[in-house]
Amino acid sequence: MTLLTDFNSATIMIVDDDPSIIMATSKALDGLGRIIFATDGVSALQLAENEIPDIILLDVEMPGMSGFEVCDALKAEEHTANIPIIFITSHNDSGFEEKVFEHGATDFISKPLNHRVVAARIKAHVAHKQAIDRLQSLSLTDGLTGLNNRRALDEKLAIEWQRAKRSGQSLSLLMLDIDEFKKYNDHFGHLQGDDCIRSFANVLSKSVRRPADFTARYGGEEFVIILPDTEITGAQLIGESIINSVVEQAMPHAPTAERKIVTLSIGCCAFSSATSTGPESLLETADKALYLAKQQGRCCIQTAAESDLDNAVVKNTHTS
Repeated sequence: MTLLTDFNSATIMIVDDDPSIIMATSKALDGLGRIIFATDGVSALQLAENEIPDIILLDVEMPGMSGFEVCDALKAEEHTANIPIIFITSHNDSGFEEKVFEHGATDFISKPLNHRVVAARIKAHVAHKQAIDRLQSLSLTDGLTGLNNRRALDEKLAIEWQRAKRSGQSLSLLMLDIDEFKKYNDHFGHLQGDDCIRSFANVLSKSVRRPADFTARYGGEEFVIILPDTEITGAQLIGESIINSVVEQAMPHAPTAERKIVTLSIGCCAFSSATSTGPESLLETADKALYLAKQQGRCCIQTAAESDLDNAVVKNTHTS
C-alpha cells in the first residue's frame, strides 16, 4: 500500500518571537503547505488548539513561556499531543539533545538556519505525519459502512465523558439497532444484509451533521451516536428524526417480520455527573433503554438515566 503525501493540505506552524525568522523560514518552506505563525507561547497554544497543524517549528528561547513550556503544554492536551514539534535553537551544549527528546519533541534544528536543511526536515516529517494519520484513520474505520468502528467509539466516548465530567456540559448517547435483522438476513441473504446495513449507515450520516457529533458502527446491525453538548430532549428529537427517515425509505422486510418494512429501535441516555461511573456506564444505560424499546414493540426510542439502570424506569418518547 502506497501512502502519498499531499503537501498542499499540510499546515505548518512557526513559533518565534523574531518576525524576521518567521519571514525567512516561511520563504524557505514555500510550497510545502499552509504557513501559520505565532510570536509568543500563549498565542501559540491558542493557535495550535484551533488549527491543529501537521507540524510545529518552535523557538526554544522566547519571552514569557519558553519553547519547552509550550511543548509540555501541547503534549498535555489530547488534540495537540501527537503534533510533531521541531525545536529551533542556538544551543549546542552537552545534554541539550537529550533534553529536547525528554520534552517529547521530534527533532531540532540549530541556528543559524540553513533553509535547505529546514525544508528537507519539514518535508520528511510532514510526509511521515500524513502517513501515520492515514494509517490511523484506516484502523478506526469500519470496513463495511465507512463509519467509525468500535475502537474509535471507545476512544471518542472516553474523551467526551472526561470533558463532560470536567466542564459540566451535557452529553447524550443514542444506541440504534435494526429491528428483526436476523429475519432479514435469513430471507434475503448476507450480501443484501450488508447492503441494508450500509443503507442505514447512510441515513445516520445524513441525519447527524454537526462536526462534534460522532457516529460509529457498534457491531453487527447496531450503531452508536455520541452527541456532545446535547441535552436529552435534543437527543430524543434527533432519534425521532432518524426513525422517521428510516421509515420513509420503506425498505421491504422479510415476510416473517412483524412489520412489512425495515425499522429501527433506539435507546437514549444522557451523562449525569451525579451517577456516571465511567464511559461504559453510558453504553450500559443506552443498551438497557434499547432493550426496552424492543419490548415496547420496536420502531421507537426509549430514554433512560444512569440511575435507572437497575430499576429500568424509562420514558417512551416516540412510537410508530
